[in-house]
Amino acid sequence: MLKKTLHTISMAFCACLLLASSVASADVSGSWSFAVEVMGQNGVASVTMAQGSDGSIAGHYTGQIGDADFTGTATGNDFQFVLVVDVGSITYKGTLQEDGTIKGSLDLSGMAEGTFVGRKAD
Repeated sequence: MLKKTLHTISMAFCACLLLASSVASADVSGSWSFAVEVMGQNGVASVTMAQGSDGSIAGHYTGQIGDADFTGTATGNDFQFVLVVDVGSITYKGTLQEDGTIKGSLDLSGMAEGTFVGRKAD
């Protein structure tokens, strides 16, 4: 009976570890090249992000619409950050994909919406 109880406890412990690891944030730290599409117009941006163990993100954005530092958050494979440039605030929301890319959407101060695909810069 004791052996069966220990086995059950061991299996429950392993299940908890697996669940905890699936909830942990994926790390989006690094230098990225974003291919951006807004209202049929294509552009590129260089984005550098550093992610803290608490899921906070700090970074820098350089692209056709400006050059700015930003902050954001990451939860699981999802992240978002907001940067402020001359045209207003831009909110990027994305998801880290299994292939290592990030894909998502952006909102340009409610004036326009777009999409992006990010790849790690070499």
